[in-house]
Amino acid sequence: MANDTEGCKIDRIARKRELDDFDQRLLERRNAGASLRDLETYHNRQVLEAAVNEADMETLEGEIENLYRLLTDDDVSAGTRVEAQSRLERNGIDPDAVTDDFVSYQTVRTHLNDCLDVDTTRTTQIDRTSAKNVVFKLLSRTESITVRTIDRLRSSDHLTIGEPEVTLSLRVACTECGEEYTFSRLVDRGRCSCRADDRTAARDDETEA
Repeated sequence: MANDTEGCKIDRIARKRELDDFDQRLLERRNAGASLRDLETYHNRQVLEAAVNEADMETLEGEIENLYRLLTDDDVSAGTRVEAQSRLERNGIDPDAVTDDFVSYQTVRTHLNDCLDVDTTRTTQIDRTSAKNVVFKLLSRTESITVRTIDRLRSSDHLTIGEPEVTLSLRVACTECGEEYTFSRLVDRGRCSCRADDRTAARDDETEA
């Protein structure tokens, strides 16, 4: 059963691979509109990345995604897949152990339904508050990853800088009028000022400014 003392497969893998707050991350992506197949890919890439990090394997930007594709895509030739597996093995990673921890979208659905009480038969709704929470948590995570990456570059003498402080600013522009907003302000307003029914709100904003 999914709720036994050992937990379901995703729970067991999250503990094994030390995927902190993984259920929360799954829920955030589901609430943001991710499909079951999106979550399948996300889970499996996280497993691969955890194995790579544990082995201190150096990777370039985008290489985790490419390695995952080489290990799983039906269009990848057998020789190319073997090369990808050999690269993992040279870095002390057992490719079979990694792929054994991959899951299918059916497993993701079972985990959402049985472990997280998420009904996957209906369309997931999202409100303004949850939308901002999802986006801001992702921004915060990106900031943390950026700081860690800079620290790694500093420690390997590829970058010289004082103690870094990373801040991301997310802005959204309307392609019709060119008006630009912070993500939070746009969500709070509910529409761009070029919408005909929002001209009064736009004038009020100018008066307040």
